[in-house]
Formats: sequence, structure tokens, C-alpha cells
Amino acid sequence: MRGLPQLITLALIASTSGHANAWDRDTVYGQISKLCEQRNPDDWPSQDDCIAMQRRALQTLRPPRRDVDFLAAYEGCKSAASEFDFASIQQCFEDKIAVLNRERAAAAEIAEKAELASEFPKLSIIVQCSFADGRKIDIRRGSKHPDAIVAKISPEKLLAGKSGVGYSYEWGGAQGSDYRLDGNQLMDRSGGPVKLFMGQCQYR
Repeated sequence: MRGLPQLITLALIASTSGHANAWDRDTVYGQISKLCEQRNPDDWPSQDDCIAMQRRALQTLRPPRRDVDFLAAYEGCKSAASEFDFASIQQCFEDKIAVLNRERAAAAEIAEKAELASEFPKLSIIVQCSFADGRKIDIRRGSKHPDAIVAKISPEKLLAGKSGVGYSYEWGGAQGSDYRLDGNQLMDRSGGPVKLFMGQCQYR
């Protein structure tokens, strides 16, 4: 029995290469039909739905090539499913990729926080502000690129950001713009309605 990557390749080639590869295409499609018939005996509409779903999965499934973690996840999904159950393999693989991406994002965030904490004391101060609600902000010039900044906000939270035009700075959130300081005014867009605060700021 052919390995799954070869089957996928053959099936995809067959869809564009004409009669020469018809046997390989028919073999794969025949096995899909057999799988769906076994799962839905005497239920032709369900068999047809199953076959269509498996063929869609076959056409969109792309084995990873260079990422060893993704490849291991793919191989695990392939081993856990029936060889021709492309829909289950695809769903399993997508679920594992989502988990891996979340884990990588979390690890990257931890690493970034550690890096910011290490470099912050060495960075030159741009501005330090205090506000009536008790929050304090310390913005320093980052080292990554010319407009990079690192903002320290109460309580001891460090966030990377960027400088804008004049005395404006943004940081925080997925887009790097949850907070914006313009002169002495702080705009908080981190959640709910936008909040504005006037503070006392000392620029260096």
C-alpha cells in the first residue's frame, strides 16, 4: 500500500495530468469510496457526503516540509487515522498546528518579557509621567530600531512600542496601540470605552 504523501501527490497530479495517471487517481478515490461505504452502510446520501468531504480534504491537505514540529504532528495524525481518512488527518493536523502556534506565541512572549526586563535599566529615558489614578509610566528608547521604545507601566509591566510624530508614543496590545501618550495626555484603548488621562510628564 502506498504511503500517504505519495498518495496525496499522485492524486493531485492525476487531477491535472490526464489518462496516464488515471489508475492512481482511481485507486485513491476507490479507497475513499470503500471507507465511506464501510462507515455508512446502505446510506447513499451519507456515503456521497463522506466521499465529497474526503476528496476536499485530499485536495487541500499539504504535508509540512521544513518544520520538524509540524512534521511530527502530521506524522502523528497520519498514524492515528485510517490511511485514506484524509478528513480526519487534516482536522487532527489543523488542531495540533493551532496548539503548536499558541505554545510558540506564549514562549515568544515570555522570551520578549525577559529580554525587556534585562535591557530596560540600561535604556535612556525619554519621558516619565504620573497620573491622578496612581499609574506611572516610564518610557525609554529601545534598541531594536530607531523608533523603538519600551514602556514601563504600573505595576512593573514592560511593553514594547514605537515612537510617533513629535511627543507621541504607542505600545501594548496585539497591534501595539493599546496605549498612546501625546505630550501629557494618555489614551487607554486596552479594553472597553477609550479613556483619556492628563498627567504630569517630564521629558528628557
